[in-house]
Amino acid sequence: MAREQLFNPLAMPGQELASPGWRAAHGSLYDAKLIPVLVATPRWLLLATLVLAPWAYGSTRPWAIQLLSAFLGLICLLWLLECILRRRHPRLPPVALAAGAGLVLQGWWMALNARCTFDGSAEMLLPRAPLVSFAPGSADAAVAGPAMLLYTGLLAVLFFTCDLSQRPAWRKRIWVTLGLASVSLALFGIVQKIGGETVIAWIWEEGKREPTNTFATFRYRGNAGAFLNLALPLVAGLAFLNFRKSGRPWRKSFWVASLFILAAGIQLNPSRAGWCIALGIILVLSAAILWHSLRNRGDSFQPRRLLLPALLATLALGSLGVISEVPAAGLMGFGPGTFAVVFPTYQRTHDFGGREFPSFWVTGFWKHAHQDYLQTLIEWGYLGTSLWALIIGGGICCGVSAWLKWRNDFSGRWFLLCAIVGIIGTLVHSLVDFPLQVASIQFYVCVLLGICWGASRGEAVMNSGVVKKDAGKRNATECLLR
Repeated sequence: MAREQLFNPLAMPGQELASPGWRAAHGSLYDAKLIPVLVATPRWLLLATLVLAPWAYGSTRPWAIQLLSAFLGLICLLWLLECILRRRHPRLPPVALAAGAGLVLQGWWMALNARCTFDGSAEMLLPRAPLVSFAPGSADAAVAGPAMLLYTGLLAVLFFTCDLSQRPAWRKRIWVTLGLASVSLALFGIVQKIGGETVIAWIWEEGKREPTNTFATFRYRGNAGAFLNLALPLVAGLAFLNFRKSGRPWRKSFWVASLFILAAGIQLNPSRAGWCIALGIILVLSAAILWHSLRNRGDSFQPRRLLLPALLATLALGSLGVISEVPAAGLMGFGPGTFAVVFPTYQRTHDFGGREFPSFWVTGFWKHAHQDYLQTLIEWGYLGTSLWALIIGGGICCGVSAWLKWRNDFSGRWFLLCAIVGIIGTLVHSLVDFPLQVASIQFYVCVLLGICWGASRGEAVMNSGVVKKDAGKRNATECLLR
């Protein structure tokens, strides 16, 4: 692909500005350079948000969630405006679009048709008049509304990334940004562990300075472990790709050192589930790298190619009660984000059958179910959970399919493999914790899912046309790609 097409925001697949008639009608807009700015702004804003989300306390505090929702909404509004002004129809998978639209419609309907309001002082749900009395509604409009702002932005960014990732240059930029953001966070976590409470006090207020539970900007070690494990295959993939190249030794050193920093962060973070999942990710990636080395065509086997898998294996060896709510949730659930307001009723009335149990099971406050699948069923019901499963499972299937088919884009294939492994690692962690209720992790997973969905169309886009360039201009004068 031509360099101008990779780095010029106007040289992109789709129905572009190439038509002389279109330019004649909109010449002033084009000449004013508004369109190039409008094209580039949401893309760079996406990269900036990828860095911001984990550093803003993992996007776990209310103000951080609102800030992330605002950035996601701005990214998607700019993308939508660009598509309208350029009369461009993004190449998006219909199945994912239908599932996403279903989730947005269900979630907003539940928020607008709320049937209760949660009284925090009494810890009980107070009835209120819904818009449609016979239709389902959420358990608390004050919670479901802000939750849907975030979910709408996440789904929209998933589709934006699906469109953007069909351009190899931007796919690589996303990959590098994800790696750099996660390594910087891991490095800060290591500094915290070395400095102790003095460093922890830099960002954590009194009462939240728990060296055995906090890591970097995450207050809960389980969420920190899930975030680091999500990034582990991405950084390992970058280290592998740069390690196998003969030139640019500084890149090799940087990404191999980054991999060690991330692995050290995982080891220092006191999350046993994180350690086990990291071990599984490292073994899977080591097997993939070894398999690639052994089957490399037209080249003799060289022992030095086993060095990076050996390093990964060394790192691996060195690192060594809500179910009753599900039937009541029904087809559409209690509404997005409502677990914390629904659970107290079941918490107080649950029959433990005479068994002994810790008192905090009944008296403590539970914001999350510590099991993402159960919490999704409770909040979204059977219908919403099925749609989420379609988006996540379909994205993984599209990524695997593209990974098996792509032959001419080696780095693209490895990015897909690393993205798939990272998503699956997060899904495994969700069996015993709540990483998919953390906004920054949700954001990263949606970006990776968008790349997987886009991969099913990316190869067709890259191979279906030719860009004709004007030698005297940086911008492409004709775009025949669809």
